[in-house]
Amino acid sequence: MSGPRWRAVIVVLAVVGAVAGCGGEEDKPALPELSTVEEPGDSVFAYRTESELAVMRGAQILRAPGSFGYSSAPVSFTRNGDFAFAVEKSTKTLVALNAVDGSVSRTPCECTDAVALRDSTVGWWREPGQIIAMDLAGTEPAAPEREIALPESPSPLTGGAWDGAELVAASPDYLLLARIESRGLWWEKSHLYAIGADAILPLGRVEGIDSGLSAAAGPDGHTFVLAGATARSATCGSGNVATIDADTNGVRSLPTLPGECSAVYSPRWTGDGSITISTRKWADQVGAPSAVDRLQSAAQGWAPVGEYPVIDMLPQVRGSVVEVVAGEATDARGTPKGMLVIHRGQARSEVAEHVVALGVPID
Repeated sequence: MSGPRWRAVIVVLAVVGAVAGCGGEEDKPALPELSTVEEPGDSVFAYRTESELAVMRGAQILRAPGSFGYSSAPVSFTRNGDFAFAVEKSTKTLVALNAVDGSVSRTPCECTDAVALRDSTVGWWREPGQIIAMDLAGTEPAAPEREIALPESPSPLTGGAWDGAELVAASPDYLLLARIESRGLWWEKSHLYAIGADAILPLGRVEGIDSGLSAAAGPDGHTFVLAGATARSATCGSGNVATIDADTNGVRSLPTLPGECSAVYSPRWTGDGSITISTRKWADQVGAPSAVDRLQSAAQGWAPVGEYPVIDMLPQVRGSVVEVVAGEATDARGTPKGMLVIHRGQARSEVAEHVVALGVPID
């Protein structure tokens, strides 16, 4: 790979669900009483609603309007932390917000995902086989950085054709590309490729992670955590999580989520090496509500990150705990959203409503 090495970690936020069992009710701890504080601290992070991308620096909020709609797409930062960005999937437009001066740019990308590459440069996939790069701090337009020739689909179900690809994560060593190459009885099936400096490695399918695939790079540069779902019926899926080593193609499956129907996405590595995910669970019946929570990998399976359901949580942002408290249950196809709350010491501050996703600068 010519030029600087690829560098990126995706902070992906979305929501998937968590109720115990098949439609049963269980007691939930009461939400804490929230008070307003004038100074939420010197935290720096981004959040997104269905119509806005925002960066919060201490008490200052910088805003960028956007038509993100139902999407639970993540909020990401460039490697140098100067820009937050997200993709409008309906318009295939990259929305970038300068985290220093608040300036906003909108770039048609014909993409549904973008990743941080290096410094203030981001990249995305463009059919039929190009990695497009753009320096958000520069004046040059987006331009092809590398040509990629992917092999034809090996699946007889597609007749050698395929349904498009997207960059889903990046590390110092690899770009992770997902391409839909085959279909099952109900849902599509994603195939993975690791794009390295000198080779394109066909990693293939990961069992149980077919649809709605999202990923994040691990600290070693060659391991990724994957989240997605496989079909149980036309309307019900089973959420699964796994890690994959691009060097060896070794896959390690994490414990299966309990429940009748589930989805899982927005994986994130924590500082201690554990993995957190967002979940949504529901019953396989018309109009069934879903419940959401953020879970953390533990010795005996998955454990909630907090005492009450949250859509997402950033445990430490310069002395603050930032979380999106889950709101009313939504239907299985709805995008979960909730109240953004900042905890600093004993103070709690409500910041924004209808928040879908969070993101922090890359360390």
